[in-house]
Amino acid sequence: MKYRSFQHFFRIALISGFLFSGVAHAYLQDEIQVYDDEINAKGEYSLELHLNTTPRGNQQQSYPGEVVNNNNTRVTPELAYGLGHDLEAGFYLSYSNNNNSFNYAGVKARLKWLPYQEGKGDPFFAGVNVEVSDTPYPYEPSRYHGEVRFIIGKHIDEWLLAFNPIFDQALSQPLVHQGPVFATATRVSRNVSQEWALGGELYTNVNQVSQPIVYPNMNNVVYAMVYYDGKPIAFQAGIGKGISHNADQTTLKAILSIPLP
Repeated sequence: MKYRSFQHFFRIALISGFLFSGVAHAYLQDEIQVYDDEINAKGEYSLELHLNTTPRGNQQQSYPGEVVNNNNTRVTPELAYGLGHDLEAGFYLSYSNNNNSFNYAGVKARLKWLPYQEGKGDPFFAGVNVEVSDTPYPYEPSRYHGEVRFIIGKHIDEWLLAFNPIFDQALSQPLVHQGPVFATATRVSRNVSQEWALGGELYTNVNQVSQPIVYPNMNNVVYAMVYYDGKPIAFQAGIGKGISHNADQTTLKAILSIPLP
């Protein structure tokens, strides 16, 4: 019964992707991450620091006044709390260092639900993460946004496979009447020791179904990654290379897991 429920869940995700996909622009690059099966237990806090910088990026603005990624650095602390019942809440506070100025870049709240977990005996992990954000104009053309990110994956021996279909919808002008936009995030990694893993991540944006899918207009970046799950600070870090015309050419990123008392 549970497997059939997952089939229904997965079918809805795919149909939604085909019906509501759009030109997916990630204006504020505050978080570059593939969501997997990590989730806080009830009453557990966690703190992560998301860092990324783009030494060689696309300098063409998508809208007037946009702060482009080129030569900019983003810093985003995230506090998360386990609510129990397979639920986790998170809160982000974003900053951007552009033109040698460190500026506030918005806030975001999320709720992650992971009802399918291999640790509970399920043959895979699956769930959904829902976010709402408030981002100033230089970083997004529409101030308010909502995002739904599906989470699907599996551990196979020393391998981890994770896939996120992502739907983003502007909730304020000028893009509130434009349909949701669609993107994907994919991770493939392999444990090389008890604490270390190596792998790759692919982030792909797709055009609207009502428009032709033109590869040069897509924003696709592949990352070579290293993951460390040990003391004193667990982290993941990688270097990204744009593989489509409009993508940033070089991006460095890291996520630090800050120990809490």
